[in-house]
Amino acid sequence: MANDMLKSFLGFFRKNLKSRRFFWLCVILLSGWNMTSIFILTINRYNTDSTSIGVTTTYIRWTNTFPAVSICLSKNRITSEFSGAVKRRIGGDVPPSYIYIRTIFDYLFVNPNNFYIKGEYCKDLNSTCGVDILDMRRELLARSCHQFVEKIYFSEKLMTNCEDIFKFHELEMGYCFLANNLLDYKTIDSMPLKYSPSDKYRNLKLILRSGLTYRYDLYIHSPEDVPYFNAVSYTIASDPSVHSFNVEEVYNNDDVIYENVNQRMCKFPTESNDKHIFYSFSNCMSQIRNEMEVKLCNCTLFTNSKADSPKYCGIEGISCLDEANLSGKVKDFVGTTLACLPSCVEQQINYVGSRETKTEEYPEANFVEIEIASAPSARYYRTVTQTKLDLVVAIGGVIGLFIGASLLNILEVISLLSKKIKDLFVHKCL
Repeated sequence: MANDMLKSFLGFFRKNLKSRRFFWLCVILLSGWNMTSIFILTINRYNTDSTSIGVTTTYIRWTNTFPAVSICLSKNRITSEFSGAVKRRIGGDVPPSYIYIRTIFDYLFVNPNNFYIKGEYCKDLNSTCGVDILDMRRELLARSCHQFVEKIYFSEKLMTNCEDIFKFHELEMGYCFLANNLLDYKTIDSMPLKYSPSDKYRNLKLILRSGLTYRYDLYIHSPEDVPYFNAVSYTIASDPSVHSFNVEEVYNNDDVIYENVNQRMCKFPTESNDKHIFYSFSNCMSQIRNEMEVKLCNCTLFTNSKADSPKYCGIEGISCLDEANLSGKVKDFVGTTLACLPSCVEQQINYVGSRETKTEEYPEANFVEIEIASAPSARYYRTVTQTKLDLVVAIGGVIGLFIGASLLNILEVISLLSKKIKDLFVHKCL
């Protein structure tokens, strides 16, 4: 049976081998298969790889942006000023116990990385342990850099007004002071801290007051980012220290923003889901965390969004957030869904190292220096490599290669078909 079928096929093949119709049928089928394959590859490339990043090294005339520097206040030690503020709010003849004062102190500096509060010492009190914690923050924590900054030097030049550099913000990490951040400037080009390859010094020196209720956590990040729960921080201690970094900047051609987000796999600051803040990876992470806080515990910590939230978490809310392990849930959610894409203007900041230094000029202050170890010699440029016009040209070239068609041929075929249909319709009507 199998031999008969094989003989029949071979006979059919020999019979039609010399037929021109069979030959052209094979050519058309092969061309159609190849053309379809190339169509699919071209469209896939357009949908997934329409942009590319190149590198330029013409750095001699560059003006570079210093990375954003943020200082957030965190708990240091209980001072007489703090104890007095608690006693005034409690009132009565019996002074509050040290354990109660310590609980309020811990509550004052709550942030997503520090939920250490002993709620059992707040029984029979209101939701915020008998005090207005937000009012205490406003009274005891600095809201202007003049309250804790003694001197600032940039490129070894004294900055006379610290508020020209550091702006105050309430973030999820608490009270923070941000320098060179998009929260305070319309564009990166308008930021005050700039340097060039020819500058001898590329550093920022901070001399901060010590011995206060709060100490300082230092964050170095891209100008569109803000301090958030998963950011790396450096503690500013009594030992003078220098932190060194290398920075490479990313620039985008004007037409990149018109490409689909799924194609460039990054977002510009203007592409935020929250109309109150610009987009950045850190803002996105904070926003997701804030939404989870409200959903799980019906309260929230501080956030840089101006959108209304139900209320600031009381003692029970803090315990709820602690048990919920929100930081891990946010990281897992973002990792599996890609809900937070990188920023298209994000600086590439590489940590070089830290070292202790000697300074006898400010023995009673906290001294820290942030320096650019070496001026950048490379800069990244994101460009569009395949626009919609390029896609049309590529498809037209494939059609012309395999079936020899052009736009004029297609229009001619359409015209002939229209004429045939018209003649057929007129004939039927007659």
